[in-house]
Amino acid sequence: MTTFIDLTNRLLRRLNEVQIQDSDFISATGIQATAKDAIQDTLREINTRRLDWAFNAVEHTQILAVGVEEYAWEDNFAAVDWQSFSIMKSASLNVNTKPLKVISREEWYKLSKPDDYDSETSGRNIPDFVCPTHGNGFAVTPSPNQAYTVQYRYYKVPDDLVNSTDTTEIPPRFDQVIISGALTHMGLFKEDNELVAISQQKFERGLMTMVNMLTAGPEYMQTGVINRPGPTSGSAGFWWGF
Repeated sequence: MTTFIDLTNRLLRRLNEVQIQDSDFISATGIQATAKDAIQDTLREINTRRLDWAFNAVEHTQILAVGVEEYAWEDNFAAVDWQSFSIMKSASLNVNTKPLKVISREEWYKLSKPDDYDSETSGRNIPDFVCPTHGNGFAVTPSPNQAYTVQYRYYKVPDDLVNSTDTTEIPPRFDQVIISGALTHMGLFKEDNELVAISQQKFERGLMTMVNMLTAGPEYMQTGVINRPGPTSGSAGFWWGF
């Protein structure tokens, strides 16, 4: 993966500006500090333009507590792939791998939440279903009667780059997209309208290429809570973390 200093110096070269030495990277000032900011702002823009970038995918496991139905997302959570939830195989618990079916929060409230809560700390059975809670995480039902392990995939919010050797999660083949976006920010800083127009156009074209190559596609994307308008309707593939 490409380092923070490599991206920043590539941007400075495009602008015919003096490059940053590694020893001066943290304390950079002037146009060099602005170039660092431009790279950072572009990375944030790319990572918030879509939340389901393949390079931000994380496989996560959650050990369920007996009698506990609701679980919070990780601190770096951005979005989740609801179709990825499954109970993991465990010889000691006598359970095989089992995909969890997705239901809406309203279905859980109507069909099984009272029974789950009434089971208190004993739980009821192996979970069959998963659903969203009120924006903070997920719930399983029936309430687990053993410490089963749930595995699922979510998309993280990447950490900001700080040190010269920090690397972006974005594959190097898309470095030019980052540079185009950063040139747009630098053009605004320099009040160079021509540079802004050309760079912004290249950046948007590059983003579309990234979307086509690195995301699941619009047929799998839904915003908001899981929507099940009819008995044969499918569940949403993803849920945004806002």
